[in-house]
Amino acid sequence: MHLSIHDSIYEKWPDTTLGVITATVLCHPENPELKNELNELSAHYQSQLQIEDIAKLKSIADTRSAYKAFGKEPSRYRVSSEALLRRILQGKGLYYINTIVDTGNLVSIYSQFGVCCFDQEKIVGDIQFCIANEGETYQGIGKGILNISNLPVFKDSQGSFGSPTSDSDRTKITLDTQQLLFCIVSFSGRNNLEHLLQYALSRLEKYCNATDVSVQII
Repeated sequence: MHLSIHDSIYEKWPDTTLGVITATVLCHPENPELKNELNELSAHYQSQLQIEDIAKLKSIADTRSAYKAFGKEPSRYRVSSEALLRRILQGKGLYYINTIVDTGNLVSIYSQFGVCCFDQEKIVGDIQFCIANEGETYQGIGKGILNISNLPVFKDSQGSFGSPTSDSDRTKITLDTQQLLFCIVSFSGRNNLEHLLQYALSRLEKYCNATDVSVQII
């Protein structure tokens, strides 16, 4: 599998960078320690931020600006980190899905970047991170048909399958997932990505039994 960033992304947002982890994993229904870590991080943000502060955080502000440059309205199609932080500050709490998805949410909240988790065995061929075509859609996880026109998306030989806003049903994580593709999507360049990848890897090892790990920055 080869993953690259398409020139159309760089032309509109040169600071686009991906932090990528591939690993063999075990997916568990839940982990109490992971839930506690999510709750502690949520409580930290509740004590430090007001909801109007979220869009001003650099990682989120850069993502919102990149979305606008691509032609997508960031307040209608929020990056996952912004959507999660808004849920926390609105007192709605987080959904707990399984240990891989929950770890992705933990890293997204911690980093304030969009994080995508894919079942690598459901991906066909090489992958490009590119801008979705006008009128393009896919089945979003729990969201029905999602209009992905002009969103930055991951695309394989079968079509688009994920974005920093919402992943598709086709490559979603399940309890049967054994091969993981984990992507931190930065529109702020390489800044802090090495640290964030190590943070993510430590949690994937702890909560998802990650082995046979590969880490790279693209």
